[in-house]
Amino acid sequence: MNLYIITTLCLFPLVLLTILAGTKVKLSFNKYSQEGYQAGLKGSEIARKILDDAGLFDVKVARIPGKLTDNYNPSTKVISLSQEVYDCNSVAAAGIAAHEAGHALQYADDYFMVKVRALLIPVCNISSRIALPLLVVGFILEIFLNTNPVSNVFFFIGVGFYAAYTVFTLITLPVEFNASRRAREVLTANGLVTAEDDKKVKEMLSAAAMTYVMSFALSLIQLLRIIAIFGGGRKRN
Repeated sequence: MNLYIITTLCLFPLVLLTILAGTKVKLSFNKYSQEGYQAGLKGSEIARKILDDAGLFDVKVARIPGKLTDNYNPSTKVISLSQEVYDCNSVAAAGIAAHEAGHALQYADDYFMVKVRALLIPVCNISSRIALPLLVVGFILEIFLNTNPVSNVFFFIGVGFYAAYTVFTLITLPVEFNASRRAREVLTANGLVTAEDDKKVKEMLSAAAMTYVMSFALSLIQLLRIIAIFGGGRKRN
């Protein structure tokens, strides 16, 4: 069984699992958005408290539209929280706000993996747009020119760009897991959540983490498929 068949067989289950992981996040968020917790602070207040306790007074907390659009931008030093997180005092809001604050703590602590991830962002912004076109051009040149060095250049650069994106999704995993760990630790250490609240926060953040795991798995399978498709075509020629 060749690489193309193996990766194709793996692709469909992974797509299904990715959909299920995304659904699990939404279900967990909806469920715990209806439940309060010990401290009863809004998501914006949780994020602000964590930041202030860490001395990160220059990091801002802002409200943004959308659902589950929460993020931290290290270049602007802004934690952006969706309205359902920013204005709510639910378990879900506390967990997500603390998670995003966890990212700010990573940058403040010079956490190694988040620095590596930041270095890869510009490369990934480029690779996501040009990797496939480069591979297609290389494949077309291969057909007409037959193992021409120019087609090899396009092929290897295209694979290299897509591989960089795959590495980016891999590096994202420890970054996200670490932010979730920091979130739970700070919520517990400050007495903001009970042991029962912490279990709920863990369930929700674990569900979110699985979406990143599936993103890496899909990216890796796609990289292997690209090598099988374009590399196989080159060998046959």
